Amino acid sequence: MNVYIFEDHRSLDLEPITLTRPAFEIRCGAFTCIERISLYLPDTNMHLFVRPELEELTQETFPGNIVNPAIVEEGLWLLGNVLWNNDLMDQIVNNKDTAFYHHATFVGAYLTKVEGQKWVQDGGPSVQDYASTKEEKNLECKPIHFLWEAIQETGKQLESDIKFFNDYSTPKTDATLINSDQILSHSSVIIAQSSVIDASNGPVVLDKNTVIKPMTYLEGPLYLGEGNIVASMTKFKGASSIGPVCKLGGEINNVIIQGWSNKVHDGHLGNAYLGQWVNLGAGTINSDLKNNYSDVKVMVNGTMRDTGTIQIGCFLGDHVKTAIGTLLNTGTVIGPGSNIVSRGFPAKTITSFSWCVGEKIRKIKWDAFIKTVKVVKSRRGIEISKAEITLLESIYHNKKT
Repeated sequence: MNVYIFEDHRSLDLEPITLTRPAFEIRCGAFTCIERISLYLPDTNMHLFVRPELEELTQETFPGNIVNPAIVEEGLWLLGNVLWNNDLMDQIVNNKDTAFYHHATFVGAYLTKVEGQKWVQDGGPSVQDYASTKEEKNLECKPIHFLWEAIQETGKQLESDIKFFNDYSTPKTDATLINSDQILSHSSVIIAQSSVIDASNGPVVLDKNTVIKPMTYLEGPLYLGEGNIVASMTKFKGASSIGPVCKLGGEINNVIIQGWSNKVHDGHLGNAYLGQWVNLGAGTINSDLKNNYSDVKVMVNGTMRDTGTIQIGCFLGDHVKTAIGTLLNTGTVIGPGSNIVSRGFPAKTITSFSWCVGEKIRKIKWDAFIKTVKVVKSRRGIEISKAEITLLESIYHNKKT
């Protein structure tokens, strides 16, 4: 079966994370959305539709898939930033004369070659929703429209994702395990004896080559991705999902990290979403609750959004760095490539590639930035690709490639 995974024209409502990746790479639960779809549909012919500026990097990231094909065939079309499962996808496949929406958002349909080709020729998913000639029905699914929704849903989603870890088991360790049948660990995981892992409120999944150092407290729901290192005295609370190869420490409460980032020093990080290659300096602390307990508003894609919730932390794009002692206010959004050096709270909305020193904000020098990126990646044995440089440079100059 042909499957077409697409991001729509609302994808930048998930900024700053989607400035540097498609919306279907948003993390929630144990996986990104595209990883989860691939697990549910392992033997399909999958194609990806993204914004033009992301095409080269997406093709590099997913070399086995065709990105932005000019010609499409009959197949299943799915909005990528939905938390899909088999039941939801079966509803679409079994109702080929129906276009499915979640309220005003088109989320999926089984399209003929003619229907799909017309949509592509008219501009495709990144320009407009599918102009349906089919019967339209509401689908009770969960699209992730904003980053705080991914944080809110990650605990519940992890409970669903745990079925994909059937080859993992309760760790053999002298550490204290509470509700141990809900703690799943790969055999390569190392857990210090003095650690406590508590799955009373939800499952804990420890992926390959993760190291849990002494006197840590891990509370579920929690997913720790491959190659994570959790420093001594770290405390995880709430529901968190941490991507691969992160260094973690301090107090972490309801956090998603895309991967390859450092939050290893003391300091509170709560109700936050971080991209890749983020580094938080020692003592960096974020607020996730206003003193008057009112709902937090966040500037997203040029629009001030009322999140409808009182607990919202910060949202940091790729390659963001904070200096020691940095304080971040509720609802802070920092674009990719920014560097924050501030004694007090910096601005709550900071555009990409900003150098913030006190109250002064200026643009980072491109050559210095890319030199640092190369050093940071080389420390993990990785080289930055031409596609990454092209995308980052286009964001730096605020233009599309």
